[in-house]
Amino acid sequence: MNIDTIGLHGMVTSCNPIASRVGMEILRQGGNAVDAAVASALALCVAQPSSNGIGGYGGTMVIYLADEKRVTVIDYNCRAPKAATPDMYQLAPGWEAKNPGQMPAVVDHANFYGPMACSVPGTVGGLSLAANQFGRLGWARDIEPAIALASEGFEVYPGLNANFHGFADNTDPISREAVFPGDYVPEDGELWRQPDLAALLEALRDDPQAFYTGEPARMIADRVQSMGGILTRQDMADCQASLLDPVALEYKGTMVCASSAVSAGPTILEALAILQKLHPEPWLPDEPGFWRDLAGALTLAWKDRFAYIGDVPGIDEKMKELFSQEHAERLAETVRSGKVEPYPTPPELHMETVHLNTCDSDRNMVSLTQTHGAGWGTRFGIPGLGIVIGHGMSRFDPRPDHPNCPGPYKKCMHNMGPVILVKDGKPAGAIGLPGGRTIPSVVTHFVVGLIDFGCTPAEMLDRPRIHTEGGIMTVRKDLPTSARKEIEGMGLRIQTMNAIGGSASGFIVGEERIIGAAQAGAEAALGH
Repeated sequence: MNIDTIGLHGMVTSCNPIASRVGMEILRQGGNAVDAAVASALALCVAQPSSNGIGGYGGTMVIYLADEKRVTVIDYNCRAPKAATPDMYQLAPGWEAKNPGQMPAVVDHANFYGPMACSVPGTVGGLSLAANQFGRLGWARDIEPAIALASEGFEVYPGLNANFHGFADNTDPISREAVFPGDYVPEDGELWRQPDLAALLEALRDDPQAFYTGEPARMIADRVQSMGGILTRQDMADCQASLLDPVALEYKGTMVCASSAVSAGPTILEALAILQKLHPEPWLPDEPGFWRDLAGALTLAWKDRFAYIGDVPGIDEKMKELFSQEHAERLAETVRSGKVEPYPTPPELHMETVHLNTCDSDRNMVSLTQTHGAGWGTRFGIPGLGIVIGHGMSRFDPRPDHPNCPGPYKKCMHNMGPVILVKDGKPAGAIGLPGGRTIPSVVTHFVVGLIDFGCTPAEMLDRPRIHTEGGIMTVRKDLPTSARKEIEGMGLRIQTMNAIGGSASGFIVGEERIIGAAQAGAEAALGH
């Protein structure tokens, strides 16, 4: 059972206590929510290296700026190298698509592992843009805790050694030496220092752009090309994070603000728009019909996601259409009819990625998700830098005719879905989680839990979860029998899992206090 934490002046919730402690210390030292988010995210690059990293393919953050009473988005999703083409991967023989969202297998898994899976890493660009444009302390101060973590080390927490071996036992000797010098993999409870990573972070303290134009960029590009990859120094130099407007939907009196375009944001808002048409008044917890309608809305939103979302011309207009009132009403009518027509396939479940939320005394808020992709990304290390490159290329569909196919400098469709809530122009909350494709489904339910049911964050985290990608419905084992019957009554097949989604967290903001909770435990949800 999760536990709520109370804060009067600030809150940090994340998937890892190390990151939450760093963020809270930054708040106590006078930083704002953006500083705390950047410092926490950098700490996660050091302390949770399988899930994200300085070489990670990137992330996205949604920021509420209290003074301006507006929400903005920093998109630091990766881009494909300029030499990328729609037909760059050879599909495995005998592969047959059973639904539009089922990724084709690629020969030798070249889009997942090794040099051809390397995308242009966006993490440094996004975090430095956030710190220098919206932080109070700035990048040079925000990076200091990560430098200390890498140079002084931290105790290998339970389970991390097994995670280390997931990389060390499945990579090449050069990559293994890049992350574990001397070929020594620390045991649980030992102190783990990362001197090469510490030196890189120290070099980036005064000039984060050096990652893209200086010696680190040369080392990354030369290593990738030496092994047959296509990432170049010019690709690195051309990398830029973007400031965007959020996508937003007013859901039952609260503005739900999410990241744009190729993120999970449009899918979350489309599902919520359908639910609002089906039941304009707030749901009661587990009210009859709720699970049926949630399952139907998620199924249809996911089918649209696979059919339309990609970095293609006209995506912004198409995205707005997907959660428009007219489209939501058409899909709501489909749910009412019970003719959802799911795909005959199960979802793909991946639990990597990291997520965090921050709030300060001025009530600025940040919700941030970043990733390598799956565990350890490409499993391709860079000697002398102590980093692994994320596999953003795995998030493209290797079919040349798909909207999400690779192409020069294209951004891949990804599943990160940080969300900010604003009510009557005032900050109301922030939520999110790691968990690959499960993120849009779980965040949708979290929004309903907070807005409709009036849950506290801990109650939100404790609720049962369901997930689909337009096909078979995955449900957590604690889903009530009555809910299962509702879902099956829609003609949807069910499979049961022990867990859905990764280590979620969030908070709600009241007039006088902030209430937060983290699935990673009370030490990962800190208020002051």
